[in-house]
Amino acid sequence: MAQQLTIKQIAALAGVSAGTVDRVLHNRGKVSQEALAAVQKVLDGQSYKYNLHTSAVAFKKTKKSLKILVSIPSSEKGEYWDLIREGIEEGFSEYGDFDIESQFVFFDQFDSLSCRDAFDSIAEAPCSAVVVGTTFVDETRYLCERLNKRHVPYVFVDGGIEETTPVATYKANQISCGRLLARLMDGLTPQGKELVLMVPRRTGTQMSNNSAIRKAAFKDYFPENGKLRVIHEAQFSTVGHEAVVSELKSFLGEHPNVGGIAVAISSSYLISDALRDAGITGLVVGGFDVTDGNARCVREGTLDFLINQHPERQGFYAVESILHYLLYGTPDSTLPELLPIDIVFKENLRP
Repeated sequence: MAQQLTIKQIAALAGVSAGTVDRVLHNRGKVSQEALAAVQKVLDGQSYKYNLHTSAVAFKKTKKSLKILVSIPSSEKGEYWDLIREGIEEGFSEYGDFDIESQFVFFDQFDSLSCRDAFDSIAEAPCSAVVVGTTFVDETRYLCERLNKRHVPYVFVDGGIEETTPVATYKANQISCGRLLARLMDGLTPQGKELVLMVPRRTGTQMSNNSAIRKAAFKDYFPENGKLRVIHEAQFSTVGHEAVVSELKSFLGEHPNVGGIAVAISSSYLISDALRDAGITGLVVGGFDVTDGNARCVREGTLDFLINQHPERQGFYAVESILHYLLYGTPDSTLPELLPIDIVFKENLRP
């Protein structure tokens, strides 16, 4: 790994003074466009890693404060969006040497109308930047258009949206997630058995952004690989355990040759618990993310595998990147925008 350049070395390479480099790195004082371009060229060429903690000291001397709004779905403790929230909170704590005021505005991930209301409330609110959960495409575009008009920077977690201009986007590759879900289900269920892809029932006209991408990728996997599987689609309730039990009994009664259930979101435990209480066994069940409920079902043996998207890291990187942008006018290029995808079975589930 190349050694980190000192300010003096950067100054020598850029042909400017050390003081100019210091002003560029810590976003303070006036710097000519020519000097800024020269320093930035050196930094880009050397993959320079800015030190946010060091910069915070200089930032606090300006007596400025930052207000960062966060709008993501609400979630029970230990579930997917709560893990993203924990990562965001960890980022605010890690960089607590900045003067940051943070405010969360939550919405219902199963209700696009709730999302529109939440985004309306922050679209014109005074702030330095916004962290956005991209659950619903149209609502996210609507918010971004309004933030762009105000020149308010924003960063995405859990997905990208075309025709928007976020500072950065932190997510797992959803096409890969959908295809991997299909491949695992195909390999773990007997050939000749049918599969069902389950998505939650939502209020409003939209399926969530990630669910739609995963669904398409899941279905495409089979014909692309010469697999002659019968694939069913079904929705399930997210508002009551008894409703899920009833829906599953009815659906599986009508489709007795189903051998596996693929759950397109991180609430696989709802399906596993319903199957258990309905007395239905022998089905392969797979889904997403090591949430508390999902981890419990994997340990109990009612959920076969999980595809983990590292939600905590998504949240943490979003904070780190937006702070980097607010200080230096550029996102942190050293942060991976595509998070790794892990396959988790009972054998490698963390304690």
